[in-house]
Amino acid sequence: MSVTKEEMGQVLSVLLQQLISDWTKEKIHSDVLEVIMKMRIDTANEDEYIHVLLTNVAFATESTYALQQIFQTVLTSRTFPTATAVEAMMTEAQTRIQGELPNIVGRYEAHFAQIADQKERKQQLERSYCAVLVANRIKTDFILSFIHEQNQDMMKGFFEAEPNDVVEAFHHLSGAYANFLLDGLELEY
Repeated sequence: MSVTKEEMGQVLSVLLQQLISDWTKEKIHSDVLEVIMKMRIDTANEDEYIHVLLTNVAFATESTYALQQIFQTVLTSRTFPTATAVEAMMTEAQTRIQGELPNIVGRYEAHFAQIADQKERKQQLERSYCAVLVANRIKTDFILSFIHEQNQDMMKGFFEAEPNDVVEAFHHLSGAYANFLLDGLELEY
């Protein structure tokens, strides 16, 4: 039996909602503010801060693509790898991204350089970084929950859907839930 794109999106939305149901906006805001403040404190000046922020945006964004590829691999193989295997895939992806980072950052720098105002550029970088951090946490937790032995019977239904459709919905929904959790976040400038 085939699962439609709409049905799969609805089920995925419910599962993601359940996943984050215990997460509070206050805790998420506190966590991302702590990351931002640590970067601000650890950098010597505004230019260094912008560079570190840009590098982190590049790494986090590339990591989100890697998480989607890992999830697509699981869906395409129609098997549940072990948590150890998934963690190894995540570690390998992070190592690969770290090695490619010097070549990747330029693309992100060019994108954000289109924002002429330095203050607005910094704000957009911080907002982007916060959103991708939270979306990556959602994606990571969901993938580990998806493969968990206790959940496998329920998750087998996803193998009936088109993997690209599932991954596309996964990306959009994790971003939407990240934005929901970050709603009202106040970053001091």
